[in-house]
Amino acid sequence: MKRILSLDIKYSATQMLFFGSFAGLMGFATNYLSGKGLTTASIGLTLSVISVIVCFTQPVIAAFADKHKNIEIRTLVAFFTAIAVVIGLVMALLPLPAMVVLVLFVGVSTALQTIMPLMNQLAFVFNKYGIEINYGIARGLGSAAYAVAALVIGYIADALGTNFIPYTYTLLNLLLVLVCYIYVIPKQDQVLLEEVKKEETEEANTELSYLEFFKKYKKFMIVIASVMVIYFTHTIINNFMIKIIENVNGNEAHMGTAVFIAAMSELPAMFFFNQLREKFGCKKLLIVSAVMFAVKHILTYLSFNVMMIYIAQFTQAFAYAILIPAGVYYVTQVINDNDAVKGQSMFTMAMTASGIIANALGGVMIDQMGIASVLLIGVVVSVFGVVILLLGVENIQ
Repeated sequence: MKRILSLDIKYSATQMLFFGSFAGLMGFATNYLSGKGLTTASIGLTLSVISVIVCFTQPVIAAFADKHKNIEIRTLVAFFTAIAVVIGLVMALLPLPAMVVLVLFVGVSTALQTIMPLMNQLAFVFNKYGIEINYGIARGLGSAAYAVAALVIGYIADALGTNFIPYTYTLLNLLLVLVCYIYVIPKQDQVLLEEVKKEETEEANTELSYLEFFKKYKKFMIVIASVMVIYFTHTIINNFMIKIIENVNGNEAHMGTAVFIAAMSELPAMFFFNQLREKFGCKKLLIVSAVMFAVKHILTYLSFNVMMIYIAQFTQAFAYAILIPAGVYYVTQVINDNDAVKGQSMFTMAMTASGIIANALGGVMIDQMGIASVLLIGVVVSVFGVVILLLGVENIQ
């Protein structure tokens, strides 16, 4: 595989803009919607509704991408991001009733989350030309962008109010649309590998339905189930971080710092993921990631001040930072190329499905039981997720 620096830079730009936008949209969803008068329970329900919708849109778009190879993935990414831009502009510029804002928020969140599996697969679209994109570094830069965006937005929201938040992700989404249109392979390199031509001919009529996919990749589906379980507590911590911070006498600025620490902690593992993968293999890395998720959730539960929250956030370096690239590469190794986008969508759908449960229950549980009790339940769920992963993960490089 050869490398083309310009493509690495452009793909890194897509990741940075996407996750910078995501920091403003979902990282501060509770802050923004609370500012519009919504209760914690109603916010949780709203986030759950988004997750339900995305559970339908992600597989549909993934199947569409696998079937219609003539339509470029970057075009699909740009299309849905453009929808997010239009909705974001309406939210930012017009004075709207709270319920209208809520509906628009569901729309922009759905548009952005729908393209998550496409964003991952975008790193591998040039493999058929013998060109490799460094996903680990690009995803690491995406985390860095998320960290910086969260830090900046946290301080700005604390100083200027939450109404400023839609401006941030709308601007970044607009830039993402523009970058998508320049993410193209140089003409001199547009030569398919001979083995790819042969595989494409052989696999042209072998596309699997989702039911056939589940039957064919049984052990992979166990891994998907474990990710969903582990991600339950992670979702609650992320989406209700302001409640956790307030529970230890912090504010939105402290929240921005906490998110910044977690995101920046991801960089080393993501930057050097290829080396880690070659040394340890995806199986060991996925196991380490699952265990460290449980450790992070335990430390968060035990925290009694902001500093301890910060310490817990540092464990992101061995949890989320490893899970995301390991999951993406794991898909490319255990799933046939013809079902690649479906495989990527299953990973993101696992997180989305977890979000449905975590958001639907999390807000209500926090209101009824308090954040400490919810975090304790999350610790138990996370440990159970580690056990499930051990049953399904395959020993591959």
